Amino acid sequence: MRLFPLLAIEAVAFFMIIGETYLFFGVVVPLGPVPHNTGEYTVDTIAKILLTFGLGVLWFLVMIGLTRIYVRTKLPSQTPSPSS
Repeated sequence: MRLFPLLAIEAVAFFMIIGETYLFFGVVVPLGPVPHNTGEYTVDTIAKILLTFGLGVLWFLVMIGLTRIYVRTKLPSQTPSPSS
């Protein structure tokens, strides 16, 4: 049972990768037909890049948050006492 929190973090990472892959290929890639206007194409491309970057940032924020929660639960909750 000591490894359960770490396995849970790994499971969350795995399911987030699956979910974000679905969002990427289901939402970001087919955002619409390819525009033949340079301005519209640029805006569409920048939106796709920002959405992809946002998915990556979301994944890292969740992983960092879960890791911090795990570390806080493993650190001793005693307050240090003076040695002298």
